[in-house]
Amino acid sequence: MMDSRVLAMCALAATVVVCSSTGGDSGAPSGPQDALDAGGGADASSDASAGDAAVDAALPIDAHAPAPPSCASGDRTEWSGVVPSTTIAVAVCSGCGESYVVAANGGASAADVTIENGSSSITAHVPAGGTATSAKIADNATDGTVKVCAGAHACLPVSPVNQRYCNPFRSVTHLRAERIDQGVDYGGAGPIYAIGPGTIDLYRNRNDTGWPGGTFVSYKLTAGPAAGKVVFLAENIDLNPALHAGSFVYGGTVLGTLVNASPDCEIGWGVAGAGYTAEHACYTEGCTTALGSNFNDLLVCLKTPSGVPGTSGCCPSSAGYPADWCSLLSAWQ
Repeated sequence: MMDSRVLAMCALAATVVVCSSTGGDSGAPSGPQDALDAGGGADASSDASAGDAAVDAALPIDAHAPAPPSCASGDRTEWSGVVPSTTIAVAVCSGCGESYVVAANGGASAADVTIENGSSSITAHVPAGGTATSAKIADNATDGTVKVCAGAHACLPVSPVNQRYCNPFRSVTHLRAERIDQGVDYGGAGPIYAIGPGTIDLYRNRNDTGWPGGTFVSYKLTAGPAAGKVVFLAENIDLNPALHAGSFVYGGTVLGTLVNASPDCEIGWGVAGAGYTAEHACYTEGCTTALGSNFNDLLVCLKTPSGVPGTSGCCPSSAGYPADWCSLLSAWQ
């Protein structure tokens, strides 16, 4: 009789894996369990653990899995490899606030690969020996993840997090790039997103007396080339009421809505827990600072329109901040 553990492992396979049994006591052993049965006797019983290991080693799980496919050019690969106990290889790919899967099937039968975000799912049908790309799905808003499975029970060991950096002003209508000072000023109307994955440390919605418009929010990036740096967003913005200090954010999180009226908004490098910019102590009104220019360089590398530089002379140092953001982002993305 076939070991129940072998049967369970065969049932988990998302593609065809041949698990055989002799169906009788005559003839040579024809499979891993038959080989174990042929040993028989008390020794076989006392060496059960060793027998289990032999079964595991002999089963042809993953033997025909192809090399993991590639994401579309320009999209970040968040996870790549074989779905455990299948012959399906996948790449989990991230865009700005959404993810998709490219799957390759090394088995002899078609298979389904599903990507889900906790409230909805999308399924891609992968032909035998072929590949398929799923449609895009919004990442789970609470943690930026998606879950990927091949079949009902064979899933990735982790839920990949979307760590891509994105243009925070990509959905603002009539976007106007304005001056570079401690940060970069922008006008227009519409949603403003987080640049990448991080955690909010200050959240002041229309009640900060130190900023025109009364709004100030800052978050510390937790991954990528700017990990550990603090980004602030301030002035004429209505913050997302679903957020608060301690909230997780990523490139798909709407921080707030820009109101198309003076004083517009400002974005740049901040100080954790401080409520002001990284150059607060040395800034003079109207001056373009080194860190303002540095943050503008990051935005330009993310395909955001460049701000307008003004008179320099204050806060000349950008020590501690990378200079070549485009190269760093290219390596990260």
